[in-house]
Amino acid sequence: MHEFVIARGVVESLREFSLRTGRRVSSFRVLVGELSMLNLEVLGEALGRLVEESEVRGASFTVDVEPAEVGCGSCGHVMSFGEAVSELGEEEKEAIHFLPDLIASFTVCRRCGSHDLRVVSGRGVSVRDVTGTE
Repeated sequence: MHEFVIARGVVESLREFSLRTGRRVSSFRVLVGELSMLNLEVLGEALGRLVEESEVRGASFTVDVEPAEVGCGSCGHVMSFGEAVSELGEEEKEAIHFLPDLIASFTVCRRCGSHDLRVVSGRGVSVRDVTGTE
């Protein structure tokens, strides 16, 4: 259950923020990459439980999806992950979903035709918009 481990890391980072700044966390937002393969409902439940058992008790939060984007190293064009894989078959899409770095093996930049593609967003998890009170 990766979601619980991620939730524990989020709560720990908020606890450290609170200790470092002397502020009590009142709200925060968790941004989860589209390609992270995390169950957002399970992550939200784990966060809710861990928040209430920690120093950030009472903090409100949201869990939002960060869309995946693919960038071209040759021309700088950025496209949505969906656009980048739109012309591929289901097998190729599934392979890329599990191993996003393979994208350059299966598709090209829509602007210049280069295979120099990289996923530039939508893979990780981050804590954003933390607000606190003294």
